[in-house]
Amino acid sequence: MNAVPVVCAVAAVPAGWFAGVLVDRVPDRLPFRPLPGLRVRGRHLAMQVAILALFLGVGFRFEHATWIRVAGYLLLAAALVTVSAVDIERFRLPDRIVLPSLGLSAAIVVAGSLREGRPAEIAYAASGAGIYFGILLVFHLVSPRGMGFGDVKLAALMGLYLGWLVLSVGTAFVLVLWALGAGAVVASVVSAILLGVQGANRRTPIPFGPYLAFGTMLVVLLTPHLVTFSLAA
Repeated sequence: MNAVPVVCAVAAVPAGWFAGVLVDRVPDRLPFRPLPGLRVRGRHLAMQVAILALFLGVGFRFEHATWIRVAGYLLLAAALVTVSAVDIERFRLPDRIVLPSLGLSAAIVVAGSLREGRPAEIAYAASGAGIYFGILLVFHLVSPRGMGFGDVKLAALMGLYLGWLVLSVGTAFVLVLWALGAGAVVASVVSAILLGVQGANRRTPIPFGPYLAFGTMLVVLLTPHLVTFSLAA
């Protein structure tokens, strides 16, 4: 058995713990110290399970990739679980998580592309970020209440990694559409269920971040089955 999935599974434990710390402290700008121990109840358990599942998925999806590429997609998975948990509770995506994740991810993409001898991938990753950011920016400008600017900034992070999967701008655009479409479909289904079961008002706010995150991770893990050309990994 390849060692990559095993390492990813082990890494999920500290990643899940730190994600819980961020969810507890960042929204209210609380100090990080003293740091808590490992917690496996309530939302912390749910986050730990989600991160473990995604880390294993990344491990098997990228088991033949370089370690820096694996690290990048692990960062994406952990960041998306973390901001989704905040969005579900607070209806916002904190810049203190999204922006550092984006900056670190950009550094990983540049370093990884150069390390693998494929510098052109930097441009494809950047195009993915720009495409996803641009699409959601249009939605935000048309309906600011329906699409918050936090979702737009998160789109840049997700698009960066979607673009890093491919070897052309056109394929990056295709993957962005797949991710956005998958997230929108799941959001629509869940909204319909809530309307039918709980009698929720149509104006009840719905955190869209988790659905965008779901669509992105689904596409990342299933890319070889969605497109059969211009794949980088």
